[in-house]
Amino acid sequence: MEKHVLSKSSFIRGIQCPKSLYLYKHFYNQRDKTSAEQQALFSRGTNVGLLAQRLFPGGTDASPSSPLKYQESVKLTQKLIDEGTEIIYEAAFIFEKTLVAIDILVKRDNSWYGYEVKSSTRITPTYINDASLQYYVISNCGIDLKDISIININTSYVRQGDLEYDKLFQITSVKNEAEHNLQSIKENIAKLLTIATGHQVPEVKIGLQCFSPYSCDFMGTCWKGIPADSVLHLSGSAKDELFNLYNNGITTVNQIPNDYELPKPLRLQVDSLNINQPIIDKEGIKKFLDGINYPLFFMDFETIMPAVPFYNGTHPYQHIPFQYSIHFKETKNSPLIHYEFLAEAGSDPRKAFIEQLLKHTSIPGDILTYNATFERSVLNNLKKHFPEHADDIDYILYRIKDLIFPFENKLYYHPLMKGSYSIKNVLPALVDQLNYDHLAIGSGSIAMAAFENLQRETDIFKIAETRDALKEYCEMDTLAMVRIFEVLEKSIE
Repeated sequence: MEKHVLSKSSFIRGIQCPKSLYLYKHFYNQRDKTSAEQQALFSRGTNVGLLAQRLFPGGTDASPSSPLKYQESVKLTQKLIDEGTEIIYEAAFIFEKTLVAIDILVKRDNSWYGYEVKSSTRITPTYINDASLQYYVISNCGIDLKDISIININTSYVRQGDLEYDKLFQITSVKNEAEHNLQSIKENIAKLLTIATGHQVPEVKIGLQCFSPYSCDFMGTCWKGIPADSVLHLSGSAKDELFNLYNNGITTVNQIPNDYELPKPLRLQVDSLNINQPIIDKEGIKKFLDGINYPLFFMDFETIMPAVPFYNGTHPYQHIPFQYSIHFKETKNSPLIHYEFLAEAGSDPRKAFIEQLLKHTSIPGDILTYNATFERSVLNNLKKHFPEHADDIDYILYRIKDLIFPFENKLYYHPLMKGSYSIKNVLPALVDQLNYDHLAIGSGSIAMAAFENLQRETDIFKIAETRDALKEYCEMDTLAMVRIFEVLEKSIE
């Protein structure tokens, strides 16, 4: 049996960038480290794939004993087919040195049907290309596929009781698209095999392909010569515009002419970088602060967004609040008081969440959040689910003010913000030695994954460690808001 050179993932990688494919095959160890956020996405995809097997129960798993032994998976797949097995999970095939493993292969009425599972809510061109490759390889291995489909998440499904897999998932045939793509698949396999087995790195300049359809994990290699003051690191403008600058010889920020037409946010960023000083609109900040009154609550929520809904009355990818942090100041010079809530794993956290939140915000006073759209959306959903608290939730909504406003509207811009008004960029720019770097959980997406993992965790020490890390992270979010607000107050003194 021939060994494979390309796999489904390396084929898609090569279509995105041939240089990335070559580096993957010859310099694998140079890949950037997989982030915790990316690993959480991989895990989600795996879990959804396993769950989708419930649509076709009783199948036989043809997965290899290790990722390096796919030859045995190919042999097992053929053996199962020869023996008359009608449902195979992870059925593997090789043709033209290209390996594919389809999530579910089903024989029905003497015809074969292939299904590829995605945790996404929509079918992208990349998924079509993925399925087209599988259709090409499997069809050329003697399997007459009557249809090939993509199974993905149906966001209109609302859980009530046990999961209804036929409603949670939606199945869409992509056979017509796959047949249309057969010639291009054949041509691309030939091209990518030549690249993967070659002895020279393809000449590919950095460009939009570094980010689309996926962020490349060789950017640390290809971008290592790009200086910190490169125009490519600017934010607030489309990436193609930044690459136009770069490719026209304007490679660093200080090379951008003063009369060069730029969007206002980008011009502000460039000017601030050139003088290496913050640009502050004191009048605008004063007007913002005049609209905020003590007592003050600094409030932040954390949510999970499970692809497969955990609780009755929820739909896929719905924000489910499980944690909040509040810092409270009665007056400008009062000491900080901290309140927090972190739900117990294993049950719907929303009732306890809203009841505790109402207690901790019962004193009249303005409520500051950072990007209030998020908290408002969560509260409005809670109001629908707990109509008995609707009036009290409306009172919270009425009091919310958005601390992101002066940064989103460029009333205060510091060059260290790097064009972003995310709190993760604003905090270290405004407050020395206060950042998220030391935290075990350092972002909302990692917090989300951590709490989802707690639903299945049984190690009491791991549970305690994770809960402590979640509390520390959420508290840092509201402490950051307090310190940022203090900088704004001092900026107009």
